[in-house]
Amino acid sequence: MSALTVFGSVSWATTYKLDGLLAINDAPSPCLGVRVKVFEGSKLKTEVILTPDGKVKPVGRTPAPAPQFMKGKTYSLEGTCVSTSNTYQHSQLKFTAEGRTVMVVFTKMGFLFKRGGLAY
Repeated sequence: MSALTVFGSVSWATTYKLDGLLAINDAPSPCLGVRVKVFEGSKLKTEVILTPDGKVKPVGRTPAPAPQFMKGKTYSLEGTCVSTSNTYQHSQLKFTAEGRTVMVVFTKMGFLFKRGGLAY
């Protein structure tokens, strides 16, 4: 496995530690990308497409920045496999951010969400 993309942020004079979204290419996948909707509570915060090579492509006319998760807040992710074959997969993950990464792992069957180790 190789880590491809990690996001973090520093804001103002105070440093805020944020969880990151990480793409892992574990095996050749039928998914050309995974469309991920990020909800904070019940509010849609951003929507992106992650590709197996680690690129994050914002979705929409006014694209939001890459997903970042603030410690202590609750998030829900909805992921859908983007494929040219007959592969369809939809997965969800709900979690409270506590400093661990969220991984989108590309597998030979599609993809899956996993929680990683501590990012900070």
